[in-house]
Amino acid sequence: MTHESGRRKLSEDRLVQGAVIMSAFATVWEMLGVSGLMSRVPSPVFVCIAVLAVAVAVTAVTLTIRFGGSPGPRRPRRGSPDSFKVFGQVNIGQAVAIVAAVMLLGRLELWLYIPAAVCLVVGLHFLPLARSFAQPQYWWTGGLLVALALAGALALAGGLGAENVRVLIGFGAALVLWTTALHVARRG
Repeated sequence: MTHESGRRKLSEDRLVQGAVIMSAFATVWEMLGVSGLMSRVPSPVFVCIAVLAVAVAVTAVTLTIRFGGSPGPRRPRRGSPDSFKVFGQVNIGQAVAIVAAVMLLGRLELWLYIPAAVCLVVGLHFLPLARSFAQPQYWWTGGLLVALALAGALALAGGLGAENVRVLIGFGAALVLWTTALHVARRG
């Protein structure tokens, strides 16, 4: 194995690892969506929904891993040399922003807006990563998550109800992240 092919393999492995991590976070968002259904369905039906949700999550992660290493039309990407430094800084900023949003919204007694605020921060965190990792699909991932967060906050302000907003944001964010994970794993 040449030095260049070793570097390419490491890069592909990191893409698949990133896609799996994205799938794991999509599963967390999916659980938020499921939580919005809890009070509306009888216990046995809810158990079935929860089992189905876990099955979907496992399938999504499995597909991400399975198709991550498959040959296909991979586009050569040249991320910035300090992309993992940027990744660390962006994720620290994301964590700080989420904690600050939770504290501020809690202080203002606006607890119901926390899922929308977290979705907004997560969406924004993808934007600097798009350039740093040369992953243009992160632009639409971030944009969709930001739009979803704003739609959820506006729906809540308009009286839609917290459970419905959790379903909207939870399942919406899960779908966006799983789609991105599969795309990254498949196409690079």
